Amino acid sequence: MRRAAAVMLIASAGVCMVLAASRPAAAQWQIDSKDGKASLKIGFLAQPQLEVLDTPDGTGESKNVYLRRLRIMFGGKISDKWTFFVETDDPNLGKATPDLGTNPTGAKDAGNVYMQDAFFTFTERKEFMVDAGMILVPLSHNHGQSATTLLPIDYGPYTFTESTPLGSRVGRDYGAEVRGYPLDHFEYRLGVFQGVRGPEARDSFRVAGRAVWYPFAADTGFFYGGTWQGNKCVVAIGAGFDTQKEYHSLAADAFVEQPFGNGEQAVTAQFDWIRFDGGTFLPTLAKQDSYLIEAAVHLLKGKVSPVVQYSRKTFANPLTPGQYIWQAGVAYWMKGHQRNIKVTAGRQHIDGLPDRTQVLAQLQLFYF
Repeated sequence: MRRAAAVMLIASAGVCMVLAASRPAAAQWQIDSKDGKASLKIGFLAQPQLEVLDTPDGTGESKNVYLRRLRIMFGGKISDKWTFFVETDDPNLGKATPDLGTNPTGAKDAGNVYMQDAFFTFTERKEFMVDAGMILVPLSHNHGQSATTLLPIDYGPYTFTESTPLGSRVGRDYGAEVRGYPLDHFEYRLGVFQGVRGPEARDSFRVAGRAVWYPFAADTGFFYGGTWQGNKCVVAIGAGFDTQKEYHSLAADAFVEQPFGNGEQAVTAQFDWIRFDGGTFLPTLAKQDSYLIEAAVHLLKGKVSPVVQYSRKTFANPLTPGQYIWQAGVAYWMKGHQRNIKVTAGRQHIDGLPDRTQVLAQLQLFYF
């Protein structure tokens, strides 16, 4: 058994090396300084989306065609050791929120462009880097992913549960973290962030961190990848924490992308568990556990991927209704993450309420 496992591991590593050597370079819109020491890249992300969702009472359907995300991106380097990344976002542009309480007329979202990410990175060496600005707080794998590389249509619906109580924006907060990749098989992130400031900004700072073990090679980008359609071998086992005063969150996760059949097919899978507990500091954040499972099989050399995502949220208080959401469908990668189409259908469930059917279709156009 051990010999067979070792042979399989060596074979997998060989496929990974071939894929790494054959991976094409990404195209870019880029301006370089005359000495080549500084550069500026410009790009964008657009995700036109269709949604059909049962109304809460189950008597009809809410239908929307809108822009799930519309982002302008800037990035590059100032010197050999200093890089930067800035992007705007205008989420759910044109969507009419299907809620009679908050939007009785069905008015469309007129847009709210804001800064989504803005940070600088200093790299002394791969074992020691510093990120500073408005950045994703290190907690779980899904928490740290780029929206451009998601496997299904969107993040797990409960991934950023802490954001609103903490006054952050889709998992981002202002602060700084140290990050590194010792021995090419480990990753650490540890940061201090604004969190909730309170009256006269007297509250203690928010502290978050994360550690990851990579049996093969580390995923060393600031944003984690959600999939490479089988063109990369990644196994990542991680754990994280997030705390400020009496608020505490803990996370554990695993991510796998593994090609097989001489690289012709591949599988991608992810599991995330997060326990949120606002304590007396954030009373609106009830103690709860969230679970995320998503997986895909990549066929036809990574062009077509059947995808499934399942998320569940349970509360420590037995009187609070639990809930889950699942989606299943297919992704067609016309050109990887640069151009793709995803279509899914699924159900939303809250204990004691009617289940709701949701159908989604999304086109992604991305260039950076």
